[in-house]
Amino acid sequence: MADDSMIARLQARIQLLEDREEIRALRDSYHAAINDGRYGEIAELFTEDAYVKLGYLSESRGQVEIAKTFEGMGERERFFIKQMIHSHRIFVDGDRGTGHSYLEARYGRFGVSYLVSGRYDDVYRRTDLGWRFQEMTIEFYYTVPNGVGWTGDEMHYLRPK
Repeated sequence: MADDSMIARLQARIQLLEDREEIRALRDSYHAAINDGRYGEIAELFTEDAYVKLGYLSESRGQVEIAKTFEGMGERERFFIKQMIHSHRIFVDGDRGTGHSYLEARYGRFGVSYLVSGRYDDVYRRTDLGWRFQEMTIEFYYTVPNGVGWTGDEMHYLRPK
């Protein structure tokens, strides 16, 4: 027969697994919204006081700025983006968590295809609505035209000049 301490340990393990799956679903929801062009839904994945830094491309604080940043992506002319993530690692400590994942993406703008790779680093917080991003940053490894490839001399063709 299970004792109270064994039941408590099992409950804690189940909670950890549930938390990690909810956080994994949060990250997946972000990329699904990007890939499907549902930019107006992205800000709701963040806490009110969230911080987002998309490498050298943008920096936003708070849901209002975050919404403007992502909605602006949807307003770009002749813009195409598809993101795939992998190796999402999640670490939970109570109502906070951290994680990182790796990005492989294809961007297109005005007929030029880009290869993009990088690493997302996140801070998550449990809210009344469930887990949300409190911080999201990405470091781009490369953002290069498909025809140039990622082994050239220039690694960031999308960096604003």
